[in-house]
Amino acid sequence: MFKIRCLQIILCVALTGIFVSGCSAEPVDEAPLQMPFKENTWVRKETLTKSSAQISESSYKTLPALPVDASLAKKLRTISASSPEVKNEKDCLAQANALDKRRTAVQERGGVWHIFESVMEIKEYTNYGMQLDSQMNRLVHSLKHLCRSTKGMPLNGWGREKVEQLQNFGKEKMRENYIKLGDAAGDVDLWIKFAELAIESKKRNIPFTKVRESLSRSANMVALYEGLSLRKVDGANKQSYYSEASTLLSAINDSFKSDPNIAMAIEDENLLSHSDLEADSA
Repeated sequence: MFKIRCLQIILCVALTGIFVSGCSAEPVDEAPLQMPFKENTWVRKETLTKSSAQISESSYKTLPALPVDASLAKKLRTISASSPEVKNEKDCLAQANALDKRRTAVQERGGVWHIFESVMEIKEYTNYGMQLDSQMNRLVHSLKHLCRSTKGMPLNGWGREKVEQLQNFGKEKMRENYIKLGDAAGDVDLWIKFAELAIESKKRNIPFTKVRESLSRSANMVALYEGLSLRKVDGANKQSYYSEASTLLSAINDSFKSDPNIAMAIEDENLLSHSDLEADSA
């Protein structure tokens, strides 16, 4: 009888795989559910590592500024006698686009930021790499805008419309019309300022010989930018790398103010995005 009872219990377990209460005289208590051990610590894994995205901008400010090499800065500002002539807008754009192609090649490799970020000895100054990539973009795009702006700001259809409205209605009426349409006052004021600058820009007559100087100085900076992006950096040469990177960043930023042609292009671009300032085919 005992053997038969055991066989019944085994048969019930095999058929259901879950419950044996109907086959046993005594109930079987289920063990409490236990979470895997790794689940108890998973939520804390994020605090074990620190990515560049988690580094706050304020952390960079606690680091001492990198030195600037005055001799190198002077070389970067030097106009090369061998720089190609710039006779017209076509020549200018050809040279600016060539510099842009070199800039793009650097950034397709990850830019100077990638060097700072990937080399442990200099990673703490990653912010310099990010700024160099960003400001080099700004410099080269400003050169291309400069090439188109020697005789006045190039206008697309939107820009020509704003100029015509300002000329036909005047500042106050133009502003009033847009406010009635529901446009934000701040945007309208920006459009009016743009139209005023566009009209004033028609007085420009920048010689391409002067534009050549801006291109020549910028070419020096692009060359150093390329060199920094290819440099093998370690503890032995990191100080010289710091100095060159810091000097290049300083020279680029300085050109936005000291070079009147670049400064003019920057002023144009501060009003609207670069794409809005490019003339269309119409």
